[in-house]
Amino acid sequence: MLGKKYPELEKPIYCAKKMSLWKSIRYLHMQRNLRKVDERMLLEQWKIDGRAEGKAEGKAEGRAEGIAEGRSEGLAEGRTEGIAEGRAEGKAEGVAEEKLEVAKKALSKGISLEVVCEITGLDLDIIQKLKYK
Repeated sequence: MLGKKYPELEKPIYCAKKMSLWKSIRYLHMQRNLRKVDERMLLEQWKIDGRAEGKAEGKAEGRAEGIAEGRSEGLAEGRTEGIAEGRAEGKAEGVAEEKLEVAKKALSKGISLEVVCEITGLDLDIIQKLKYK
C-alpha cells in the first residue's frame, strides 16, 4: 500500500519484507537445529543411562554367578577334604586298634612287656594297662 502511494519506498519495503522472511526462515532453521541437538542429547543420555544400567546389571549377574560358583566349588572341595580326612582318621583309628589287639594277643601268649612294646610301637604304660585289665 505504501509502495503504491510512494514508489520510492517500494524497494525498502521489499527489502524489509525479505529481511522479515529471512528472519522467519532463520528462526525456523534454528528451531529445527535445536530440535536435532535436543534429540542427539537425548539419545546420548539414553546411551549413557543404558551403559550404566547394563554395567550395574552385569555386575549383579556376575556377582551372583560368582557366589553360586564359589559355593559349589567350596562344597565340592569341602566334601573331598572331608572324605579324605575321614578316611585318614579311620585308618589311624584302625591301626591303633590293631596295635592294641596285637598287644593283647601277645600278652595273653606270655610275651614280655618290652618285646610287645617293641613289636607294636606302643608306650610301655599302655601295654601295662592292657596286661592288668
